[in-house]
Amino acid sequence: MIYPRLTNLVLLLAIVAMMSPVVTAVETGGYVVEPAYDIYPEYSDVYFTPRSNETVLLNEPEPAPIQINDLPPWVLILLGIIAVTPGVAFLGKYLSATNLPIIGGFKRVSRNNILDNSSRRMIYSCVTENPGIQLSDLKRSTGFSYKNLSYHLNLLTNYHMITAEECKNTTRYFENSGKYSQEERAMMMHLIRPSDRKIIETVLHHPGISRREISSHVGISGPSVSWHMHFLMENHIIEQRKEGRVSRHYLTGEMMNVYENVSGRLGSSVHSI
Repeated sequence: MIYPRLTNLVLLLAIVAMMSPVVTAVETGGYVVEPAYDIYPEYSDVYFTPRSNETVLLNEPEPAPIQINDLPPWVLILLGIIAVTPGVAFLGKYLSATNLPIIGGFKRVSRNNILDNSSRRMIYSCVTENPGIQLSDLKRSTGFSYKNLSYHLNLLTNYHMITAEECKNTTRYFENSGKYSQEERAMMMHLIRPSDRKIIETVLHHPGISRREISSHVGISGPSVSWHMHFLMENHIIEQRKEGRVSRHYLTGEMMNVYENVSGRLGSSVHSI
């Protein structure tokens, strides 16, 4: 918004204004150099006399108060900005708290008009058609910059049009309005990833399978299986049971039904791993 930027500009100008006397002090070392003698130029020869109150020829004049008209223009402008900033900030907060249109053709964003913006509408459609999509895939699908995407995604999230979920240090976006439960979002985030999907489906069709057997079925190393399994267990998709020295893996009861509900929705996804 314009109001934080205006405040930052005022602070920057104030800092620049304050630096002028500081630079002078640094250059002179903080000392004021004055002549030890006054010069009387009316003689042909140059005479020097000790400086005193009587020899006022070169003494400084008494400081005189200055009027506001004597100030340089940039100081007047800075003082004017400082004076009007609180009023502008108050007006901005007032307009943002109401549904009144803002001068200049702009209007406050609300849940009712948030999709009037064509770019935001495109991003929202991309999220609804590709549940669990991540930022890089949104950039590829829409052609928007990351900065532009982040701005619109934050608005859509703040107005509860979409929701963001974290999975393996990646943020994924879903349509909100209660369309997906927490369990469904968790399942979809893992089914999007090929390795996770293979592990889930292997455990689903081979309940009680060991880590070594999962490694053989999926085609990844044992440590990789353990790494993926950590997140699957953290999201309560797979549970591990110890049987002697072997750990057996099962899909949790509720996630069996969740898998059936959401697996078919991801067939046309454009997500990357």
